[in-house]
Amino acid sequence: MSDASSAGASASDALTPISRTPRVGVRAAIVRGGAILMNRYAGEVHDLPGGGQEHGEAQIDALQRECREEIGAEIEVFGLACVFEVITDVAARSGRPIDLFHQVNLVFWCDLPEGQEPGLGAVPDGQQIGTAWLPIDELHQYDVRPARLREWLQSDPSSRPTWLGTLVGPGR
Repeated sequence: MSDASSAGASASDALTPISRTPRVGVRAAIVRGGAILMNRYAGEVHDLPGGGQEHGEAQIDALQRECREEIGAEIEVFGLACVFEVITDVAARSGRPIDLFHQVNLVFWCDLPEGQEPGLGAVPDGQQIGTAWLPIDELHQYDVRPARLREWLQSDPSSRPTWLGTLVGPGR
């Protein structure tokens, strides 16, 4: 008896393609004194702290975990800032080909509680070399990913959309 049938699956189940659904990502937008906190990567690429939500994990819990891992600090989470979707077959930071990647990202306004300062966390992302406070009015001088998020951060807050759209391909 095969492993599939011993687990109660039928032979036809073994032939059914696995359905892949978009991954949910959570990101922290932490602003202080006109600057936003970004993870810094090799090649001077920057993006918001955060990552993937695990199955059974609440979004806020996922964001707090990701920030502990990447920036080594606790955060306070406030409201939803924006949402964007990424669909690509090219790695965002290295540019190398990858299997199709599809993620819906929820960006939350956050803050650091008193006494918490960001740095390189104990479990940083691959190629992450630190964190940086980037002046929002100078973001155009940095390689911030996705570029649409950089543009959104520099736009007039009274006219910022919540939905940034679907970002397809390299550089998003």
